[in-house]
Amino acid sequence: MCIRDRINRDSIIGALDDGNGNYIPQDIPFPEIFEGSAIIDIKASGICGSDLHMTNERNQPQSIPSGHEIAGEILELPKSYYGSLNIGDRVAIDNIGAGKACGTCYFCNYGQFRHCMNQSPETGGGFSQFITRKPKGLFKISDEMDWNDGALVEPMAVSVHGFRFANFLPGENVAIVGSSTIGLSSIAVARAFGAKTIIASAKYDQQAEAAKKMGADIVVSSEPGELENECFERTNGVGVDVVVETIGGTSNSPLVQAAQCVKNTGKVIVLGGFRNPVEVDFLQPMIKEISFIPATCYANINGKHDFEIASDILSNGNHPYKKIVTHQYELEDIQEGFKTAYDKTSGSIKVHVMQ
Repeated sequence: MCIRDRINRDSIIGALDDGNGNYIPQDIPFPEIFEGSAIIDIKASGICGSDLHMTNERNQPQSIPSGHEIAGEILELPKSYYGSLNIGDRVAIDNIGAGKACGTCYFCNYGQFRHCMNQSPETGGGFSQFITRKPKGLFKISDEMDWNDGALVEPMAVSVHGFRFANFLPGENVAIVGSSTIGLSSIAVARAFGAKTIIASAKYDQQAEAAKKMGADIVVSSEPGELENECFERTNGVGVDVVVETIGGTSNSPLVQAAQCVKNTGKVIVLGGFRNPVEVDFLQPMIKEISFIPATCYANINGKHDFEIASDILSNGNHPYKKIVTHQYELEDIQEGFKTAYDKTSGSIKVHVMQ
């Protein structure tokens, strides 16, 4: 069952990096319709920090589009599907884990779809008109949520997963290293999960303002020592219970800072993507008995997927997180979108590609 008149199976428009950081909209083949996959008409895709990092690292042209912060409308469901989804449903897409997972391997049986041992082939991401993914990776969004909200479910789910994976407890004090997209979603999740005090660092004015709106109690600059001093001042010299590192990159500085802010026996949730090997002196973290907890993507934990909880947080359509979408571009203008996402002096926080 499908809306066939909206699907040209010969070719579609997708934006591919030419290997030099230039995203060029062009005719590309329709994504492979693999066994058990649905077809989704993409409506919004976010440009993630990892997209920026990977663009910088890439030196070969892309053959399929990237982009993983995606919302769209279901156009076709597999004939074998008998679940609750319907043609026309508006969905956020887990296109990294559940959307490609086999559902039967060791990791899938524990809800850890990101680690599936028999993933379906990669057929392309959100910087395109259509995407194919399994229904297990499609999550309905509420009527109150617009397409921007839908595309924000993925970065919200990243933070939801980190907090759940680390067994965060209500009443704990939290510090957030960095207030870009994932830092801001971490503030929102900490607030939703009952944090006592939230202290965040921010590099740019627009990030600091957004951090306050998201629910941070204290926002400091990214200058060395400011977050550390605030964490100890607010906890009578103990340190915070949990630090969430959200920056990543090529330097060990965010990890070092996180280890300095957290209390002895505390937890450091690592959500930032470190693109190159970094050296960390583990003597002081060992003496402090810190738990470093790297977390990636999302999972089904205790019977509920991180996407579902993220969608619940955003469900009323008025969550301040939607305000982080500072710029929107059409697919044909995606290169300008990338330029804006790179240039934080533009006031950008999150850039969306809309269709």
